[in-house]
Amino acid sequence: MTKITDNNIIQEILYRLNVGAEIEISLLKKVFDSFFLNNKSKTNDVQMGAILTGIMARGPKKEEIEALLNSVFKLDNFNPKRRKKIKLPKGSILVGAIGSGKKGVKTMNISTPTLLTAASLGAYTAKAVSHSTSSLTGSADFLEIVGCKLNIPLEEMEKIILKTKFGAFKIEGLLPNFDYLYGKKFLAPHALSFGLAALASPIKYDNFLYGLAHPDVELSIEVLKYFGVRNAMVASSTHDGIHYLDEMGVYGKTKIIGIQKGNIGKLKIFNPTDDLKLPKYSPKDICEGKDVKENIKLSIDVLRGKGDKAREDIVAINAGTVLYLANMATGLEEGYNLAKKALGEGLPYKKLVEFIKATGGNISKLKEFE
Repeated sequence: MTKITDNNIIQEILYRLNVGAEIEISLLKKVFDSFFLNNKSKTNDVQMGAILTGIMARGPKKEEIEALLNSVFKLDNFNPKRRKKIKLPKGSILVGAIGSGKKGVKTMNISTPTLLTAASLGAYTAKAVSHSTSSLTGSADFLEIVGCKLNIPLEEMEKIILKTKFGAFKIEGLLPNFDYLYGKKFLAPHALSFGLAALASPIKYDNFLYGLAHPDVELSIEVLKYFGVRNAMVASSTHDGIHYLDEMGVYGKTKIIGIQKGNIGKLKIFNPTDDLKLPKYSPKDICEGKDVKENIKLSIDVLRGKGDKAREDIVAINAGTVLYLANMATGLEEGYNLAKKALGEGLPYKKLVEFIKATGGNISKLKEFE
């Protein structure tokens, strides 16, 4: 048997991936730790990409994902089990909406309008935001362009959540060493997508919706449980079985699985056409705009109650899910109807105005999109 040394460990892992063989977790930990220490090598990038892609092609295993994420977090001395808990009024819970990114269909901003809609109905919501790596506008881009001030200390943003029921925490700088290695180098979901975005936050959610741009929601919920998540829902939607959205879908089918008080539930399938009697929408009905300004306006129009029906519906579906997770709706249908009503009355837009003012931002920037 070939002796595995530091010099041939990467080659050995690739050999095993090529034939679908088992990879000892100790080997995987060792090679990724070495990647992160040797972070200036171009060869390093190619090898890291090959291993992450190879794991996906062969079929990722829970223990492998956990090992890789542990290596990521160790690089920046980050422990997702020790994130800050936001102090809310007694009986209240903080709910988030996070996407894995690398979605197969490029859309307008969805998760931020989702949380603003839920907040406009009384739910305490928060979002870890970042700038775009593969779309026209990321969540941080969206909020800053419309006038929000996001470079605010965590303690100040905590006060803003108590005041407005919505908060946004920039995550650039949370994992700086890893960002240097990882940023803008992957175009499709990979082995880290099953939990990285959900866990890379400075705050702890009481419950959250994690959108995964990959069908294996069962693997994702297992990974989240390993890292201490007790309450969450993972959802993934598609129209063709190839291109996946990291949100609850407005077309095709959405796979959903949840964890409640540490117990994982059963996989469910949501069909918006059948379950909510919606029209048969297609990806083009929610696609991103032609440029940054148009893309932002598409979401602002929805918040104002003046958006296209499909765009309004996908925000309402996701906001309805957040309301359910916030214990403010008995199920998705009730949550959807509550969100639709709020959008029709323009309540989420008023919530955005309130948030901009609370951050000390520039409200005139938002007016440019009316």
